[in-house]
Amino acid sequence: MLKRNIMASNKRDNIYIYLWEEFNTVYVGRTINPKSRHYQHRHIPTEKTYQFSSEHHVEHPRMIIIENDLTVEEGVEREKYWINEYRENSPYDVLNKTEGGEIGNVTKLTEEEREKRKKGWAEKHKEYAKLWYKENREKMRSIQKEYFETHKIEISEYQKKYKEEHKEELYEYLKNYREKRRLEKPDKKCDKKEINRIKYEKNKEKYHQYNIKHKSEKSEYNKRYREEHKNELLEKKKLYYEKHKNEILEKQKKYREENKEVILEREKENRLCNKEDKLEKRRKWYTEHKEEINEKRRIYRKNKKISTILH
Repeated sequence: MLKRNIMASNKRDNIYIYLWEEFNTVYVGRTINPKSRHYQHRHIPTEKTYQFSSEHHVEHPRMIIIENDLTVEEGVEREKYWINEYRENSPYDVLNKTEGGEIGNVTKLTEEEREKRKKGWAEKHKEYAKLWYKENREKMRSIQKEYFETHKIEISEYQKKYKEEHKEELYEYLKNYREKRRLEKPDKKCDKKEINRIKYEKNKEKYHQYNIKHKSEKSEYNKRYREEHKNELLEKKKLYYEKHKNEILEKQKKYREENKEVILEREKENRLCNKEDKLEKRRKWYTEHKEEINEKRRIYRKNKKISTILH
């Protein structure tokens, strides 16, 4: 008699096939749980159906159930029957190497054995996931880009809400992460400025093109941000200046000593430009406020006459 697990004794067997009509090939199988078995065929590289579809660069076909509601003994016999039928009386090539009807002896396991099997399956699943990601990397990237473009506003709002709600937790997580990195690699010290400079040199053209495309959007965003956070920015500047006052003054002195000629030329140019700008501003202001100025003059002259008469 065939040995089965107590949990699987009440379930019924199903016989299914996979067809590749372009290549005239077929695979026959038997299972109690069609969904899990179909997932295994599609995602596990050791399966014959996965190997065949990946070699020929074809999508994995859907599962076609031929017979259902069978006992275990009936399922074994019908699997053998269908394999022989496709081999002898059909134009299809059969992927099955055996005659069918194989069943493993399933018994109850202890908790330790279950944990060991879970760990083994987890490691195998990681390997399968890496292989699948390498094969379908471009598809996943295109799907991610499309989703981000369609749901861009929703994602940004969700990120803002999450940061506001979990502000303290994120701050503590970053602290712990930095401490761990320092303990793991105490000798390696990296400057953020150098890292950013290297990234900018590598992707200089991309940044330039992006800035040209989104120039107006950036300028509007910066204006809004400065208007909304005006007081905060001023306070930050004051605090920074108080902390680094001596360093800033030393840098200014060095720059002026090294670039005296350049500074003088700039001052001359600014003076000439400022004269012309000032004259234009005065003319505009005078034309706009001409009537008010004339009235004030009249009032001043009247008051002056009155004062002379009295004295």
